[in-house]
Amino acid sequence: MMQQKIEQELQPYIKRNAITSIVDGVLNAMAMGLIPLQTLVVYFISGYVHSNLVIGLLTTVQMLLMAIPQFFAARRMEQLDSYKGLMGKYVFIYRTSHLLIGLLILFLAPKNPLLFVILFYIIYWLNGLFMGIGNSAYYNFINKVIPFNIRGKFFGWRGAFNSVGGVLGSLLAGVILAGSGSGTQQYGYLFLLSFALDMLSFIFLVAPYEPKNYQNSAVGTQVIDYGAKLKEILKRDKNIVRFIVAQSLIIFPVVSLFPFQTVYAKTNFNIGDDVISVMTTMMFVCKSIGFILWGMLVQRRGFKWGMLGGYLLFIINLVSAIFINNPNVVLVLTAVFGLTNSAYMIGNINIIFGMCSYEDRPAYLCITNMFIIPISAIAPLINGYIYDVFGFKVMCVINLILLLGGIAVFSRVKEHHIATNN
Repeated sequence: MMQQKIEQELQPYIKRNAITSIVDGVLNAMAMGLIPLQTLVVYFISGYVHSNLVIGLLTTVQMLLMAIPQFFAARRMEQLDSYKGLMGKYVFIYRTSHLLIGLLILFLAPKNPLLFVILFYIIYWLNGLFMGIGNSAYYNFINKVIPFNIRGKFFGWRGAFNSVGGVLGSLLAGVILAGSGSGTQQYGYLFLLSFALDMLSFIFLVAPYEPKNYQNSAVGTQVIDYGAKLKEILKRDKNIVRFIVAQSLIIFPVVSLFPFQTVYAKTNFNIGDDVISVMTTMMFVCKSIGFILWGMLVQRRGFKWGMLGGYLLFIINLVSAIFINNPNVVLVLTAVFGLTNSAYMIGNINIIFGMCSYEDRPAYLCITNMFIIPISAIAPLINGYIYDVFGFKVMCVINLILLLGGIAVFSRVKEHHIATNN
């Protein structure tokens, strides 16, 4: 089989691939820890935009644009003998956006806030196109250069180290916010520093050794034939259908809800930059703990059980949010979100590769992304609308119902290839 040939060729390079991937992850996590979307970016842009619906549009349109290239990216990847070139090109492009945003904050935002907000949104949105291709290539790349039998342990520890990097980034962000300039200037410094770290991270991103794919370059050359292949998979494999349905329900609470909890805390409890910094640090600390715990579980039982544990834990977040009455509860919400988010991140893509053969990985990832990415885009918009019209607690109740339904469906998902390889 192709996977066996590739993993035999990987043996002398396992240590190199693991170390460089971890270093890349830590540096990138530090960069993202400086400007986390769920807390700091939402907090920052809410100073310019006062509608939860419009705030939700920031990620909604970006995610919709991510879905556009999925079909063509998957078809292209089935023809490639290496993912590194495609991945490197598009990851480099979308990481440079932090440089542009940092400069806009420093030089445009004070003079023309409206134009700044428009450009800020446009840059984030256009990033979706490049992320759609770059991330798809990356997931195929990383699951290719790391052997199957150590994948649970690797992603667990890599996620833990990434979270440590995120903590360092968030602590540094707190220092910069406390002592650098006034108004929005310090946020510009955060984006510029994030860009510098991402460029350093990029060197390690492309460093792992990647064996060539052993396949026919003619595969997937016809658009119509490839579309028929995707339809055939959906008709034949009800397991991937169950996974898509479950994740579609779970995305609403687990992925899109937390930024609105941040907005609610800011509005009702008047929390400031110092509390936001503490929340961000706590989120990354809990992610780090979660990655280690879920990684150990994944190595023994598979990605499904790590994800399911995180989803069950998130019930605590939603119940606490429904009865929230003081700012201390926000820290509980943040801690649980960190633990659940680590479970989601460690398994959301990797579990897909346990549902199919090596040759079908691009197709299965394409199918999943074509459904999940648009739903991920719509979820913040819908939650923002519910928040604006019906209130925060109604939004949490609805999301609790969706979470319970998603857990019920997800419990029926099977990892065939993990079961046969352990």
